[in-house]
Amino acid sequence: EMLTTLESMDGGMSSQSRSVKSDKRDLKISKLLKTKNSDVKIMQLITDLKQYQLKIDIFLKEYKENPNNWVLESYYNENLKQRELSLEPIWAYDYLDKYVFSKYDMVFLMSGTILDKNLFCQLNGLDVTKAVYYSIPSPFPVKNRPIYYMPIGKMSFKNKEETFQKYIPYIKKLLEKYKNKKGIIHTNSFELAKWIENSIIDKRLIFHDSSNKDEQLKLHFNSEDPVVLVSPSVGIGVSFDNDNARFQIICKMPYPSLASQKNKLRMKNNPDWYSYRSVALLCQIVGRPVRSETDYADTIIIDGSFGDVMKYSSNFIPDYIQEAITRINVNVIA
Repeated sequence: EMLTTLESMDGGMSSQSRSVKSDKRDLKISKLLKTKNSDVKIMQLITDLKQYQLKIDIFLKEYKENPNNWVLESYYNENLKQRELSLEPIWAYDYLDKYVFSKYDMVFLMSGTILDKNLFCQLNGLDVTKAVYYSIPSPFPVKNRPIYYMPIGKMSFKNKEETFQKYIPYIKKLLEKYKNKKGIIHTNSFELAKWIENSIIDKRLIFHDSSNKDEQLKLHFNSEDPVVLVSPSVGIGVSFDNDNARFQIICKMPYPSLASQKNKLRMKNNPDWYSYRSVALLCQIVGRPVRSETDYADTIIIDGSFGDVMKYSSNFIPDYIQEAITRINVNVIA
């Protein structure tokens, strides 16, 4: 159907008396006015369809060569109120090497979460014998980015409801301690965010669902009040620099979801991946509010599961994280 549609649309466009100059004019006008006439819409639709065709062609080729490396994931799209399917490779390293790295003589990769040279190379399709790993300390003063580990209870699947009840008075105390500061509460799940919304009544708290995250982020950034964003999904890709966050609470360790078939198979095939990925996600979260040498913020981890990470996966935790950790013993309120 797609190929037939493409052929028909391509034929329709080519049969019209048009010039390259008029095409460019239409595209420029549509960009300036943020409107699209019918010709521009058709051109963009043809481009989108050709990109989908390329994706499908590549998938069919790769699936034929290695069918065991593909999994069918199922998601529920809250915005569209429908279930969606996604074909995903379990491991991407073969494709990274084939379609990206092999095209270049030299590649530089920079990140605060490489963590382990051998495993990073393995996961990303790099020949470890040809790779050089150079690690530098954090340029941000450790006094500006303290991490307080305050284990209140383990937010595991078995204990999460009991642990959350223990959380409530301490989250309230922390909100009071930082009552004049903006902050973040990382929940790693909408379920936990909803529990906080239902149990802690505080006008400072801002919540979002899967449909209004951008709007609520703007509300947080633009507010003159010391608001606190409660979210399962701002641990990566969002910068809370300066007064946008002077503290953050990590309520649940960012373990990869095992509701994902891909994650289950990854953990089965390479158990180190699960610990590695968890630590990488934690490092990303820790870095959200401290964005420069002069920026500063407190990080408070209240999930006791972090103790297991330090015990069993400390080899992945970088020095700049370890040097910032202080353990705070608390008498948990029943």
